Parts: sequence; structure tokens; C-alpha cells
Amino acid sequence: MKEERAPTSIDRRGTLLVVEDDRTTRQGLCRVLGELGYDVVEAGDAQSAVEAALATPPDLVIIDLNLPDRNGMELIADLQSRAIDATLVVLTGHASIESAVEATRKGVYDYLVKPVDRQRVASVIEKAIERATLRREVQDLRREVVRSGRLQDLVGNSAAMREIYRLIEQFAASNAPVLITGESGTGKEVTVRTIHRLSPRASGRLVAVNCAAIPENLLESEMFGHEKGAFTGATTARAGCFELAHQGTLFLDEIGQMPVGLQSKLLRVLEDGIVRPVGGNAERRVDVRILAATNTPLEQLIGSGAFREDLYYRLNVLSLHLPPLRERPEDIPVLAERFLASFMEREKKPVTGFARETLDALLRHSWPGNGRELRNAVERAVILCNAGEIQPHHLPGTVHGNSSPVVDSDSQDGFIRLPVGTPIEEAEKTLILRTLEACQGNKTRAASILGISVKTLYTKLHRYEQP
Repeated sequence: MKEERAPTSIDRRGTLLVVEDDRTTRQGLCRVLGELGYDVVEAGDAQSAVEAALATPPDLVIIDLNLPDRNGMELIADLQSRAIDATLVVLTGHASIESAVEATRKGVYDYLVKPVDRQRVASVIEKAIERATLRREVQDLRREVVRSGRLQDLVGNSAAMREIYRLIEQFAASNAPVLITGESGTGKEVTVRTIHRLSPRASGRLVAVNCAAIPENLLESEMFGHEKGAFTGATTARAGCFELAHQGTLFLDEIGQMPVGLQSKLLRVLEDGIVRPVGGNAERRVDVRILAATNTPLEQLIGSGAFREDLYYRLNVLSLHLPPLRERPEDIPVLAERFLASFMEREKKPVTGFARETLDALLRHSWPGNGRELRNAVERAVILCNAGEIQPHHLPGTVHGNSSPVVDSDSQDGFIRLPVGTPIEEAEKTLILRTLEACQGNKTRAASILGISVKTLYTKLHRYEQP
């Protein structure tokens, strides 16, 4: 009975090209790789390696730095100039490790030192093949974008969104911090999830912290953890978000709302990778990638002293601005259809699509709430439409344009009637409380709809003596 190899998390059936002029070393390495389950092609010089790579493009090439007809770095340049997109590993003797290190700085994935250790070979090659697999997945995603106008949960076929997809693809492969900006509802959280899923850290955790939703006196503990007895109520030790996200990604949402005092502590962690729990002395090293988001320009906060300039530059290594929906109207029908399919399945409604007049109304609206507002409008329409096409009257009045903004407060369209001369503070209080009621107490959603931070919402509710 033929024995089958146990399945692994990576596809090992790609081709490995070994380029080594010493026959004994080459054959020994090929034997080890074959025993590890890889398909191997061998070459004794640079010219043979180029011919082999052109005949069967390899997933990975192991190259001796000292070849008889050309050195390894020249061969690497030759392969790259011929668009042979393979992960590269170099072979070197102990005397030339510095050359191997220099090669890794020029894009080579890793190096192996002669005589080759089997365990080291297995470790390096498996990780290198995993990297090659990730590259193929990114290429598949690129083809998906071209074909369907979407990247995972991000939807849109406009030139602006295609540029966003291109940047996400590049940023995902990096380990540098990313600062994501854009109006509320433009998809910052979805973008964060996409970057994480496409990154080498995808197998690790994605941990999110809303810097505006957590009270200032608890945010430090939430971020860095605390020891037992560190403060009233700390009955047990608790790991913070940095530790939970170790070898993964930490998403700092509403970073502009982080208290200035905590910003300095965050900066230290970003610089040295060490956290100290509240009430503790022991330091813990963490390996975390930071993605941060804000809908308030941090440059304005720097000018007012509410945000540290040095932290801004530390977070803004890579930047990504998400355009509002009004600047890419061609994406409105695509997004609306996506939301429609999702809500039709959830509500089990025999809705057949949007009437032409409904699509026209969607395209006329300016969508100040961006994708989130569009999603809510489509959700409402699906709930109200029992069958057939969604008509304009199924949309909120603000979208189909057939209702006055001054109607009964218990209107199905959700508007509020206020007498002329109502004090501004009273009008604001009514608007906030009614919006919170409409959101069923969800403060994050209510704040987003109102265009204010969650922290501001909590402050106003406290003033109104509301929980």
C-alpha cells in the first residue's frame, strides 16, 4: 500500500532550483530537499541556472555565491531582469557570511552556511516556500481585483479604489505602521482587516482598541495590561492588547482621541517593543504591527497640542487615505448590490433588485455618512420591500428626496419636529438622545451617525445625566 504524505499548511509541490558548482554539495542538498518532499532541479553554473529557470520557472532558487562563470549576485540580477519571480536563498561558506548578509539586504530572503545543516535547511526552505505561497495568493487577489472590482471585503471598481487596493497589497507585505485616514463610514476598519489578512501576520491575532470608547483611566490598563491589585477592582492580573496581539496586529482606532499622557507611553513601546503592565515592574517584549485610524486630521490636533508630533511621525510611516463615497459615485451601484445581496439572504426576502428610479436616487444623494449610510439605507429598504424591486419610497426620505426635514418625531423616516426658537442646546440634546434610541443604545454607532467621537458622546450624555 502506497504511503501518502501527511497534508501540510503549505503546498510543497513547487519547483526548487539549486545552483551549486560543487557536485557533492549540490547532490547532497538536492537529496535532503527531496527527502523533505520538494521537487528539485539542479544546475552547476549560472548559465545552466538561467536556462533551467526559463524552462521551468521555480518558486525558490538556492544560489551559491561563488560560481565558476559568474558570482551569485550577478546571477540574481540576471534572474530578476528576466522577470523570474522566485524567492531567493544564498549558499555561502563561513568565510563569506558578510556577503550573504549583504545579499539579504538586497532582497534575498535568507542564507545557508556550508556545510549545510539539515534542520536549518528544513526551517529556512519551509519559511521561504511559505513566503512564495503568500506571493502567489497576493497575485491571485490582484487578478480578483481586476475581474470583480473588489478586494476581500472592500468593494469598488473606481480608479480611486483600485489605487487603494494597490497600496493595501504593498503595505500588507511590510511590517511598518500604517496610518489610515478618512471620513466616518469610509471603511477604515474593513481596510485594517484586509491588510492583516494579506500580511505574513495573518495567522496571528488582530486586536482592536477604540481609543475614544474606553474611559481615560482604563485605557492604559487596556493597552498594556495590569497586575493584581494595581488599582481598585484589579482582582486578577490581566494581559493588555499589546501582549494579546503578540506576533499579530494591533489596531488603534480613533487614535486622535488618545490622551496625551498615554501617547508618550505608546511612543516608547513603538520604539523599543517593551511593555510594562500597570502596577508591575517586569518588562515584557512584544512583536506587534500597528495599524492606526482617525477621521480627524492629526495635523490639526498637533497644532492644538492634543497630539504628539513625534508619535505622529512614528505612526505615519505608511499612510492610506480612504476617499468619501461622493468622490467615487461609480462605486455606489456596486456597493448597493453587495449590501442588497447580504440583506436579502438575512431577511429571506424575494427582492429582485433596485428599480431604475431607485438607482438614480442613490446616485443623486451625497452620502455624508459614506458606505455606512448606504448600508443602512439598503438594509431599511430590504426590510420595507416585501417583494419585487426596491422603489424610491423604500429608501430613507433624506435619500429619495421626497420628504421634508420637519415632520413628526415619531415618523417612520426618523425625523424630529422642533418648534421654531428651540434653544440650540435643547435641540442638540433631543437629536443625540433620539439618535441613540434609534441605534438601540449602541453608542459607537450613534456617535458615528452624529459625526462626533464616542468620547464626546459620553461627555454629553453625562451632562444630560444619561447612562
